[in-house]
Amino acid sequence: MSALEQGPAAGATRHSLTSVGIDTYGDVPVTSVIDRTGQTIGLLVGTVIDIDGGVLSGGVQFDGFATFADINEVVERCIYPLTGSFVFIVDIAGCRRIYLDADGSLSVVYDPETGRAGSTAMTLLDEGEYWQRLQTDMHGALGVGQSGWFTADITAHVGIRRLICNHCLDLDDWTAHRHWPTEPIQPATDPATVFAGVLDRVGKTVATLADAKEVSIALTAGIDSRFVLAATRSLIDRVSFVTVAAPAAKLDVVSARELAHRFGLRHDVLPYRGATPEQAEAWQIRAGHCITGANMTMHPSVEPLRGRYFVGGLGGEVGRGFLWLKADADTPIDARGIVDRLKLPRHPQVIAAVERWLEPIAHFDTLLKLDLAYLELRMSSWAFADAYANPVRTELHPMISRANFTAMLSVPPELRRSGAIFREAISRSWPELLALPINRYGDWRDASKRAIDLAANPGRAVRKIKQMVLTGPGSA
Repeated sequence: MSALEQGPAAGATRHSLTSVGIDTYGDVPVTSVIDRTGQTIGLLVGTVIDIDGGVLSGGVQFDGFATFADINEVVERCIYPLTGSFVFIVDIAGCRRIYLDADGSLSVVYDPETGRAGSTAMTLLDEGEYWQRLQTDMHGALGVGQSGWFTADITAHVGIRRLICNHCLDLDDWTAHRHWPTEPIQPATDPATVFAGVLDRVGKTVATLADAKEVSIALTAGIDSRFVLAATRSLIDRVSFVTVAAPAAKLDVVSARELAHRFGLRHDVLPYRGATPEQAEAWQIRAGHCITGANMTMHPSVEPLRGRYFVGGLGGEVGRGFLWLKADADTPIDARGIVDRLKLPRHPQVIAAVERWLEPIAHFDTLLKLDLAYLELRMSSWAFADAYANPVRTELHPMISRANFTAMLSVPPELRRSGAIFREAISRSWPELLALPINRYGDWRDASKRAIDLAANPGRAVRKIKQMVLTGPGSA
């Protein structure tokens, strides 16, 4: 993405707005956004879903962009009712910006010096620059080769910054600004009804995808997987379910097979295929050297899912206060405390980046700050840094939407902390699903699994203990 005069990249398809050129590769969907005068004022790049109108293609018209006082308000009203996995670029008089979907599931990085934005660092740098600007020391200091990542707006390359969700990028001065939320989330007066709405929207999103082409849904032992399954109860004859038989996924395979057997699901267990060193290196470059992890080593396993929609359950943890450990609304928190909760080292660049991130939300209570830290500093910059690295380019997570996140954040803390609100929603939709344990075998194998996990990854236990110590009273 660059100024029109820079010309298209080699092998790319150029999409031209008034002053901005967007280059795409392959068959990535592109939808024109048109105002009421018929003028194209922006593009939606990626898979965009209107749960009342289908998967968008070609063009979509919104009246609000013809005249506006606050572009963020118009984008919130017109774009964020949509779900899916997308980037929105608007180019109108006096306003050129990039917005991400509700969790930034399609990565965007940018170079303010050259005035260019792209999917990953490899799209902005030539091969020599890529390796020259790679911050190898910081890569090691953050433990990216194990379970660390580059959080907030920092990346593995000097001068390349990440756009994180709920922030838009101004293409005139190349600065990023928060556009949501601008005020605290109003608490729900009827949490059960609010969460029933989440379940309904998840089901409608999957149904919309199933109307367009084949859909496979990830099936695991977790609560979010069970929630998505409950939401798609009426669709089980139209979709299939898959589980990857990864070395660390034995519980998931056992649980998924039992669910499939009991409830008549079409289910496939995909054999584990480890990446070769060459495949792993290529994957890491496509992810901009910002993360590694299981997806890097096992991504060939999901090759059979190419050409279909692959639906997962990411996004639900924000509804359970993932970073809330030993915190309440009034617990003091600062950048160091947030970094500790993310289980990242207190590297000076990381602390500085999180301090910058905190400034605009200093007036929010601690629980909302931690919720936004999960969405933006973990999910947006960790879970989706590899958005272009994996074989399945149409991976979607229907819990990710503005409406769903607003609903989750509105639920009282006591219901979120316990996870009861998820179980209640599942119980109302498909109570029999709760007969099988969540994230457990439900017998002697649970104790054996804990011992095996500890022996296989003692560092994780150490980090968890350290996190619990650091996030105790007075740690902020």
